[in-house]
This record gives sequence, structure tokens and C-alpha cells, in this order.
Amino acid sequence: MNTGNRTSAAIVFLLLAISSVSPVVFSQDEQTGNQTFQFHTIASLGDSTLGSDPTGYRGPFASIHAANLMEVDYYEGAVGGDRSWTLINAGRHTSIAENYSAGTLVTMMVGAWDFIDSDIKIVDGDYSFIENLEENITIIIDTLIASDIDVLVWNLPNMSFLPFLTQIFPTEVHPHFTEASLLWANRLDEIADSYGESVQVFDLMTASDDLLQNKSARELGSHEVISPPEMCEKNCIMVDSLHPTSVGQGLLANYMMRAINEKFPSPNGDYPLLSEEELIALADFSLSEQPNEEIMIEGDVTKACFDWSESSYRQMYLSISNNGEDIQVPSYIGFNTELCRQSTHVMYSGESSVNIISNIENNLTLNHFFEIWGENFSSQQIMDLAVSDGGYLALYLDGVEYDGDWSSIPIQGVISVEIKLTNPIEELEGDEETSRTPGFSVILSVLSLLLALSRTSRRSFNED
Repeated sequence: MNTGNRTSAAIVFLLLAISSVSPVVFSQDEQTGNQTFQFHTIASLGDSTLGSDPTGYRGPFASIHAANLMEVDYYEGAVGGDRSWTLINAGRHTSIAENYSAGTLVTMMVGAWDFIDSDIKIVDGDYSFIENLEENITIIIDTLIASDIDVLVWNLPNMSFLPFLTQIFPTEVHPHFTEASLLWANRLDEIADSYGESVQVFDLMTASDDLLQNKSARELGSHEVISPPEMCEKNCIMVDSLHPTSVGQGLLANYMMRAINEKFPSPNGDYPLLSEEELIALADFSLSEQPNEEIMIEGDVTKACFDWSESSYRQMYLSISNNGEDIQVPSYIGFNTELCRQSTHVMYSGESSVNIISNIENNLTLNHFFEIWGENFSSQQIMDLAVSDGGYLALYLDGVEYDGDWSSIPIQGVISVEIKLTNPIEELEGDEETSRTPGFSVILSVLSLLLALSRTSRRSFNED
């Protein structure tokens, strides 16, 4: 073999060696000429639709199903209660971008809580939250794309069907939720189009409309998964006012897998879907007529102990602020304490999501959570922060200000709790100014005295 042939053979061997250790992330299908994608990891971003389920009663999530069906690794970056801005502030998108690269598909649902936070404005026809949401989504996607990560971003369902909102607002304002949902869906399509093939939209709005309005989409053999407004733990689409059940997640997973097959096609052909048998296994139709066993706690509720593997929990989102500044609630409140493995109220993740046992006959209150936490809570104090003269401590349950008895605040069915302390800052600023210039009044007095002496001296000199 001459030198040229040996060189060519060496180059071919080197290329083959490189290809054997480096995954092909995307390529052209030789028959169709279409781009194909090959992934090794799925990562989730967003809120509790795609993550934060320490009890396991709502999972597996659609993204986990997708990872299993695609036979790839899975990373959960979705955190319950995340808004677009809290996701950014926590750096969850940058964490994925720094640790993953080409061959990673991020499935992301962001914006539901941005929407809910703006509900009062939305019912007045003010949809300005969309501008902020667009800006934040763009920041997140830009960061991921810079690391050669592909993104499947979910739009929102028609929020006029979301029990959390429909239970609070009268029917006549529900069309505003539909209009805002459609506006965001259209805006998200425009955002995705600007990135080309690497960013695609999973049309959750159409998928959820199909599940809610089309009975055949919910039928599994001889069984039917129950649609909202009815909610239940196993055999409904929704387990509560915000979250899909395990079987609801499975149904959504199949819609998402169809989107992945269409928008991120594999060079090896379509990925499989969950079978009807697998979906039925996520429910428990034998229990469809049996109510959950209710438990009555005897004695001190805050000292009652439970095990997540044997109990049912629901989620409630708690936020606390002091003059507009968020106060972080720590992790593991009521979890693996000296007293209990799990209390009635458990802050597991430290990300606003409180897990509350759901099959209790006792009147569980917000006060119980603070007792378990060991922090002060009353109409005049939150933790170590007291209401000063002219200050105000406000409590909002599902967006409505609470005006009842603060010593026993009921939270049955409540999803969102906001506690806002507002104290006057003028007095604080005055104190700070004084502390920065100690003896300032004395200095002024001395200067005034010197000025007076100077004028007296001048008059005496002129008289002489």
C-alpha cells in the first residue's frame, strides 16, 4: 500500500472511531432528506405539571414517560410553583445549560402561574402579563439553545377550563381566560418559529381540549377517565384544581410523544406510545365507586404522623413577602423530624409547595403549618416580623383577601396562599439617615454658633 492509500485509510479509520464514541445528535434522513434527531437525555423545566411530586401520587410525569419510551436518561428540573421569573432567578435553566448539551431535549411548561398571578388583570381585559412572559421565555430558551439543547415548549391549556380559576371567578368573565390563553399560544408559536428546528411547541391547548370535550379520547377499553369539573385521585384527569392524575399524565404523555415523533423525528422511526394496558394500570377503576378512607386525628393535629406511601396528599402553594421582598420558606418542614416521618403539612422542597394530607376529617388550618414549622403567625405577626404602626398584614386565599378568624384559618381545597406584610418605610429611612450621620444636629448647632460669633465679631470691628 502506498503512502497516499495508507493516509486515506487512517483518516477513514479515525472518522469511524470518532463516530463510534460520539452520538449523532441530528442527521439527514437519506430517503426523505428531512432532519432527524437522536437524544440521550430528556430534562424537564417548569412547574408542578412536570415535576415536584415527592409523594408519587401524581406521577409518573409525562416527561418521565417520554424518557422511558425513548429509552434515554431523565433529569427533573421542574419545580412546583415556578413562575417564569422564579425559574430564571433560581438559575434552573442555566443549570441544565451548564450540565447538558447536544442530544438533550428539554420539555418545558412555563407560564401557568404567571397567568394565575395576573388573574385579576385578565378578567379586566388586561393581558400585559404576556409581554413579561415572552421576555422571560426568550431568556430561558436563549440560554438552552446556546448549549445546543433542543426544546419542546408546552403552551397552556384553555385556562377557562382550569378548576382553580373557574371556582373563583364568575362564568361571565371566563371568556377572558380563553382569550388570554389563545393570545399566549399564538405568541409562543411566533417565538418558536424564530428559532427554527431546535424549538418546537407541544400544543397542550388542543390536547387538553380533546381530552375534556371528546369522550373517546378518555376511553380506555370499557372504562372512561372522568373529566373536570369532577376531580378524584385515580380515575379522573385532574386530581385537584391544578394537577393531572397519574392516568392524566399518561394520556398527556401520548399526545406529547406524537408531537416528538412529528417535530423531533428519530432516525430509527417513531417512538412508541403508552399502550392501553399501561394507561389502565395508571388508574384503578376497581376503586372508582369507593370513596377515600377518612381519618380522624385524636389529640394534637400538629403531632400526628403519616407515611406518604400509605397516605394521600394534595399540594398548596405558599408565598410570604415583607415589603415586596420574598421570604424563602426552608425545606423539610414537617419531614423526617424527631417526631414524625411526615406531618399533616410538609414543606418538602422549599419551593413554595406545601403537601397536605387530604383524607383527614379534622379541620386542617394554616395555623397548624406554622405550629409544625415553629414560627409565629397571627394577624399582627409573621415569623419574627411584627406589624408596625401604620403597617398591614394581608392574607390571600386563592387570590381573595381573608377577613375571618386568624387564629384558625381553614385551607380545605385552597391551592394558593399569599401572606404580605407591608410596613411604612419612611420612619426606617429617617432612622437610617440619622444612623449614618451621628450627632448631625449637634454639628448644625455648632456651625450656627460659629456663624453667629463671626457676625458679632464683624459688627464689633466695624463699630471700632
